[in-house]
Amino acid sequence: MTDFRFTILVVPYMRRRGEQIGLAGSMPERWQTLMDHIRTQMQFAESVGYDGFAMTEQHMQVEGIETTTNPLFWDYFVAQHTERMRVGQLGMNLTAVNPIQLAENIAMLDHFTGGRTFVGFTRGNTPRWTGTFGQHLGITSTESDKSEADQRSRRALYENWHLVKSLWTQDKVSIQGEFWQAPPEMEWHFPPTDDFDPTAVDENKTLREIGIVPRPLQQPHPPVYAPFSYSMETSKFWAREGGKMVSFVAPERQSFIGTALDIYLEEAQNSGRDTTAADALAIGGHLTMGRTPAEAADLYDGFEELFNWAYNAPPYVVPMGRVWRGSREEELDHVSSLHEEFGVTEFFLWHHVGYFTQDQELAMLNEFAEGVIAPLRARS
Repeated sequence: MTDFRFTILVVPYMRRRGEQIGLAGSMPERWQTLMDHIRTQMQFAESVGYDGFAMTEQHMQVEGIETTTNPLFWDYFVAQHTERMRVGQLGMNLTAVNPIQLAENIAMLDHFTGGRTFVGFTRGNTPRWTGTFGQHLGITSTESDKSEADQRSRRALYENWHLVKSLWTQDKVSIQGEFWQAPPEMEWHFPPTDDFDPTAVDENKTLREIGIVPRPLQQPHPPVYAPFSYSMETSKFWAREGGKMVSFVAPERQSFIGTALDIYLEEAQNSGRDTTAADALAIGGHLTMGRTPAEAADLYDGFEELFNWAYNAPPYVVPMGRVWRGSREEELDHVSSLHEEFGVTEFFLWHHVGYFTQDQELAMLNEFAEGVIAPLRARS
């Protein structure tokens, strides 16, 4: 029996299609509307068979585009209004932030959700907020161009992941890195430490170890995901570490997926990890399915306009990738063929909330659920 899983990657907007208004992201009443739409849509999504909710991470998006401020808060919000949905990120920045605080925050979310949390990590692709948040570390966004900034960002990712994982899996750690020291050298005089954790300090009362509270509910830690495009170095890193890659590569470049998967599986095996394609890779696409061919065409036109305006443009200039835009039968065949060719069983749907009408966005979720999710599970 194949256990298919479908997760909605929500991209929220505080301006509607065709709307001309400045600084929509700064308007509190629009944030309230967005909260209502996401709550309603995720409750509906759970009722028709979706398994999870996720967001990217962006900050300072005062223009009202992709307002994914603090996805951990959004995860908690959605978890409080659903019963079974997993909640996570795709993904949290792991270069420009404090990894010790992030490890604690995710562990808390894992407890608050009863173990429904998964995590995703990236290096960040937006210089405005990544450079602002990471200024004390000399970190900004990266383009995988082998530059010094790119290499520094990659070193930060590796170091911070090692620190996060260690804090999750060990009671206490002592790690001295290029970017972070856990702990920095300091004197520590605290009677509870003397009584209950005396090895945390040396004979001179210098602090030598720290731990986080709490550690995650899921052991050894929540499942880890990593979105990627074409970086084989990234694929190899997460193969060694047990992270699951998520690819939004377009069908015309689909041969790359097989290459990346082969490299991942070989690297995992060389690292002593026995894994399968289903454990190594998930595939994602943009959702623009409509109730009629005319509606589907209109939704795609609106999405294409948005994408070329806000994504296939500076500072991103990224390709569109895969799109779930066909009829129910076409998308069922589409997903089935990906499963058959690559062995993948998990799929992500990039879904806009707040850009189209609430009715249209609910209908998109329903079209994919009735046309793809229900038939696949009926076959399993």
